[in-house]
Amino acid sequence: MNWLPEHKCGLYLTHNEHRDVYETVEECYNPDYFVSKEEWEKAIAEDNVWVLQWYPHTPIGFNIIAASSLEVIQAKLKDKNNG
Repeated sequence: MNWLPEHKCGLYLTHNEHRDVYETVEECYNPDYFVSKEEWEKAIAEDNVWVLQWYPHTPIGFNIIAASSLEVIQAKLKDKNNG
């Protein structure tokens, strides 16, 4: 779990939350949260979304990242921490 971002407040990992409210990927998520346009399109095609949201310093400001797989989120965070 050393790939998870540092956070002084909450960290939330969700999978396919859109299905809980009977919405499509397009209805439920902001495409700007996805790691790339390709991941947004893949998430729509596969109806599969992982979202990681964390509060690095306070319970007010948060970061969020989304992708069609948890492995993509993990790779993006590892790449960000090494770059």
